[in-house]
Amino acid sequence: MNGERETVLAGPRRFADEWLAAGGKSVVPIIAPSGLDDAVLDRLRAGARSAGADEVLRCALEPGSVPVRLTVDSALAPEELPVLFVLPDLSGALLASGEGYVLAAGAREFLLGVTLAGVDYARDAFEEEAQRWAGQYPGLPAVAAEYSPVVRAWATRSEVPADSFVARQLAVMESFVRGEVSGPEFAKAWGTAWRLSIEGGERVRPPFARVLHEVFYLLEDYPIDPALREPGDPTDEELVAGAREALLRLAS
Repeated sequence: MNGERETVLAGPRRFADEWLAAGGKSVVPIIAPSGLDDAVLDRLRAGARSAGADEVLRCALEPGSVPVRLTVDSALAPEELPVLFVLPDLSGALLASGEGYVLAAGAREFLLGVTLAGVDYARDAFEEEAQRWAGQYPGLPAVAAEYSPVVRAWATRSEVPADSFVARQLAVMESFVRGEVSGPEFAKAWGTAWRLSIEGGERVRPPFARVLHEVFYLLEDYPIDPALREPGDPTDEELVAGAREALLRLAS
């Protein structure tokens, strides 16, 4: 194996523990039933750009093969799988085995580009997709189990810890519906809890997540300062109705 492969890989389907430990790298599995399609390659490109790289090394896994240096905007697809793509500074890599999935691994900047929504969200998505494709690729559930989310996303209101920021969002919604806080007070408190929940790595899964996003979008158009209200902006009554509807949907 050449230097890049020896450093990054521990075998044809695994990254080296020593490489992962350096810089606190993480691994994200991605469903790829067609092998290595344009969507996966676009994720690789996004990860490279996010990490500040304009080139990648494409490494075949056969002994004696020589890495090919390619610009991220070029045609990256290899002639055959498995294949390893690695950034020149070794801060990120993508390993395609041709077994229904690929593994992306690297530092935070690289994985932000690859996943868009974060490591745990990507692992959640893989877990769901793995069940759907398990008939064709029986090994996918085992891959999902190996790379499970560090923090589980909450699927229902009953799963939300009482001391979480998501719980704070729900509590202020209830207070607003009961008339205990004003519209501007609700908007400020809910928006603060929303931001802190994201910063704290708290996550909810659909349809729970969709309901909270609808509240977010409603508040995005709500003028906290009444002097800034324009025609078509949500009124306090519409805001109360939206919060009430969201609570009813979450309860069901």
